Amino acid sequence: MTTLAVNPGTHTDRQERRLVVVGGGLAGLAAAASLVGTGIRVTLLESRRRAGGRAASFDDPVAGGLVDACQHVAMGCCTNFLDLCRRTGLDDWLRRDRTMYFIGPDGDRAACRPARWLPAPLHLAPLLLGMRHFSLAEKAVLAAGMLRLARCRERDVDSSQTALAWLQSIGQPERVIRLFWQPVLESALGEAIDLVSVPAARKVVVDGFLAHREAVDLVVPTRPLGELFGTRLVDWLRVNGVEIVTGCTVTGVERTADGTVISLTGNGAALPCDAAILALPWKQAARLVPDVVPPADDRLLGSPITAVHLWFDRDVVDLPHAVLVGRVSQWVFRSEDASGGSPGHCQVVISASRGLLGGDRQRLIETVVQEVREVFPAARDARLLEARVVTDPTAVLSVRPGVEAARPPARTAIPNLFLAGDWTATGWPSTMEGAVRSGRIAAEAAAASLGRPVQALIADLPKGPLVRSICGG
Repeated sequence: MTTLAVNPGTHTDRQERRLVVVGGGLAGLAAAASLVGTGIRVTLLESRRRAGGRAASFDDPVAGGLVDACQHVAMGCCTNFLDLCRRTGLDDWLRRDRTMYFIGPDGDRAACRPARWLPAPLHLAPLLLGMRHFSLAEKAVLAAGMLRLARCRERDVDSSQTALAWLQSIGQPERVIRLFWQPVLESALGEAIDLVSVPAARKVVVDGFLAHREAVDLVVPTRPLGELFGTRLVDWLRVNGVEIVTGCTVTGVERTADGTVISLTGNGAALPCDAAILALPWKQAARLVPDVVPPADDRLLGSPITAVHLWFDRDVVDLPHAVLVGRVSQWVFRSEDASGGSPGHCQVVISASRGLLGGDRQRLIETVVQEVREVFPAARDARLLEARVVTDPTAVLSVRPGVEAARPPARTAIPNLFLAGDWTATGWPSTMEGAVRSGRIAAEAAAASLGRPVQALIADLPKGPLVRSICGG
């Protein structure tokens, strides 16, 4: 645990402006990184022993090293996440995959790759045509559904309608929904297709597929998240003057009569500050400042994601990743040698895992092992050494109809108190990109309040004229 250094003076007798970031997840780390070089003294407080938040790792029980609790994947459209990694020197630990591998219900494999030489959205034609588990007619219907969703405007949709209901209303076949829309939307949004809003589904299609030729690229960490964010990013921040205090739980926010924040209490010590960013989950933020943060009602709910870790006595997965359609398993990821895990380790990720197989963990392990053996021949004779189920019950914000109205902005009614986190109003779903954007938005607002303006947020990938004509703007 790092010791909390307390300046004996108050924040009013210091010329240097001090900002405290509470929370060392991606949002808090991104906020701190955005303020480097502004002349603001930044202190980041994290209650756990390591920073990184949900992007965490645990000890490999078979071969030592670290294994990620749940595989995190970005896409080429995640401009702010990728910019943060470039700026802090982490991009050499990221792998960009242009090819998406689908394994159909009958075991047929499809290596789907968008074209680099065709303008968006025509670049998707090879990817869609490569889906061998669909007939040509189904591919045509799927493409038409994507274009119709891209043209859809929020004013044209019943505000209570879900993505599943909307897809059914436009005539998308059940098989196309089950084998494409469901796995794609649920893995991208982390919530069941019969619960997510139509605007959230449109965001995935437009920004993740149609907007740009590089948007659909998968960006996969090649080293454990604990090393990527908990070690390298933290080291970069410290080298650049950010004070990071771990093992420090903030229990109080001291304010003046007019509400201005003057200090934060952590581990029994008061830390004076000129501004604060609360980069915490919404329930924790609401406990600290209940008059500022909206309560977690039925519009602000979490959605669970489950990772099933399997350790075999040999390598069994012969692809870097695969989408398993029509099965309980949704994505499977092979551990890379560079990640420090054991060679026979693979991870199956299941989004929106609420009530999965009745909550029976042993049955879940048996089902996933059977599915892995069905689609990867090398697994059939391999011996299972270890299995572990890791579920985060509130892994992401459930992007249900009406949730956007409940997501608060970074600025609060308190002029020097700001909010960050993938649950705040970023215009993005609850992803690594959403977390980084929230941190950068909060950092911009906080820096402006301290007279040190900074431009942290960067633009989306540019849309070509054809995409703009289809999607509008």
